[in-house]
Amino acid sequence: MQTLTLRCTLKPTLEQAAALEATVRLFAEACNHALRVARERGEFRRFKLHRLVYRDLRSMGLSANLAVQAIARVGRKKGNRAKFYQPTSCTFDQRTLSLRGESVSLTTTAGRLIVPMKLGDYQRGMLAKARGVQGGVLTRGPKGKWYINLSIRVEVPTPPTGGKVVGLDMGQRYMATLSSGIQVSGGGVKSRRIHLRNKRAEVRSRLDTERTKGLSALWERLCGRERRFVDHTLHTLAKRIVDSLEPGDTLAIEDLTGLRSRTAQRGKEARYLHNLWPYARFRSLLEYKAALRGVRVVAVDPRHTSQECPRCGHTARENRRSQALFRCTGCGFQHNADWVAATNIARRAGSTGMGRCKPARILRVSSPHRLSSESPRL
Repeated sequence: MQTLTLRCTLKPTLEQAAALEATVRLFAEACNHALRVARERGEFRRFKLHRLVYRDLRSMGLSANLAVQAIARVGRKKGNRAKFYQPTSCTFDQRTLSLRGESVSLTTTAGRLIVPMKLGDYQRGMLAKARGVQGGVLTRGPKGKWYINLSIRVEVPTPPTGGKVVGLDMGQRYMATLSSGIQVSGGGVKSRRIHLRNKRAEVRSRLDTERTKGLSALWERLCGRERRFVDHTLHTLAKRIVDSLEPGDTLAIEDLTGLRSRTAQRGKEARYLHNLWPYARFRSLLEYKAALRGVRVVAVDPRHTSQECPRCGHTARENRRSQALFRCTGCGFQHNADWVAATNIARRAGSTGMGRCKPARILRVSSPHRLSSESPRL
């Protein structure tokens, strides 16, 4: 079984929207009160904090289960520098949230409400496969729309045996290179993130001298835009890679745990560019999407994968002539360096074949609008 998050749009009436608004505000007030007590007492452990603030939260008008969820949220706040919670979301568990067909039943300050959901074919299909709903998070969008992020459990198929092994090499210039010959460019993503960073810095400097309504609204729109763009890109790329495989195949990736601590870059700009590629996030997306398709994911040692010749096994730094060119000094084998790394990764995971020795086909990922139109996100 695997737990996934399914985002659904709510269609509340005016009275229901007012009740949702009141519930979210009261939940935020409860979280802020618990956070103040936790910082004053230096106690973020959930059960200790429960004894300190539970009665206060109940006296504020919060239901018992929502009070427990507020305490649990604050318990995960230790070490975070945020000073308070914004009234934008509320957490529900199995006792305060349940499904009623294509509607969701929520515990609010106005009692139990059954709010209709706006579902598409994807949401209906996932809910039909779900073995149970573990709760969810009620959120309010920037334009006043209400959403429910349902936490559902789905059954993961057992991968059949006898599939092929495909290696995946990750990088910055090329986001992903597969030993099967597919290569995805990351230039558009990199330039887009740099543009958004510079735009935020420009607006932030202007906010120091002028606080106009339009400038404040622009800052609100820019906040989180880069994170959403990267998350959408990674989702689309991971789905495209997993869809290119068949159930029973094995996807071999590099074990890049601790990569940033092992590599150092000088200068603020160089460090920022070095941290542009979220390897851990991409790996987690690949693992859960592959599990749903019946594809195994294994992580192998990444050392010298781009310096080892896939034909004769000779390993030397001189084999990597440039970022893109691999030419073995032992046997003269020449190919794209990223493809060589992906092939070596596949071999370390158990592949016995060379793969196809042709120039890799390049797919460019530059626009989130183009991505969403070409490959739907899972």
